[in-house]
Amino acid sequence: MNIPEPQDLPTLCGARVKLRGPVEQDKEDRLAAGRDPEFRRMVGGDPSDCPPLTMPEVEQWYQQLCRAPLHWVIEAEDRCIGVARLLAIDRANRRARFAIGIFSPEYRGRGYGAEATRMVLRCAFEELGFHRIELRALDFNHRAIACYRSCGFVEEGRERDSALIDGQWRSDVLMSILEQEYRKQ
Repeated sequence: MNIPEPQDLPTLCGARVKLRGPVEQDKEDRLAAGRDPEFRRMVGGDPSDCPPLTMPEVEQWYQQLCRAPLHWVIEAEDRCIGVARLLAIDRANRRARFAIGIFSPEYRGRGYGAEATRMVLRCAFEELGFHRIELRALDFNHRAIACYRSCGFVEEGRERDSALIDGQWRSDVLMSILEQEYRKQ
């Protein structure tokens, strides 16, 4: 498996979405999106704790993007609307964990996440040589789980009471897609 360095990250182009490395303009787009309570809850954070996003936080986010090997910016309508990434890369077993986040609320529920997910899977299996891509989603994140299913992910189980959110224990849904499942689609 040949994992590209961050500066060599391939740009992936779809019908409405482009996945690419970070550029300076992304900082302004991220700051403008701010902190959204729904997004915070869907990733396991406290939705009642959403102070304004600060430029130092955006700068830290941007620097992390620039250093990470398989972290793409999701661009739609000439704006950075989120990120998609492969992390926890296990080269020996040709597997990685997938994560995606659309932080701009006006872009959720419009198919951008599904398109970006399919593009990352195509790159992972056809270009990078992965065998397994896995993910976890909170059990109440029905929109994300439906998206992942539509992209070929299969539920493998649940990690019970794995996150305390809004004073309530929630479970993680564990899902994956294997190389042969991807190729059958």
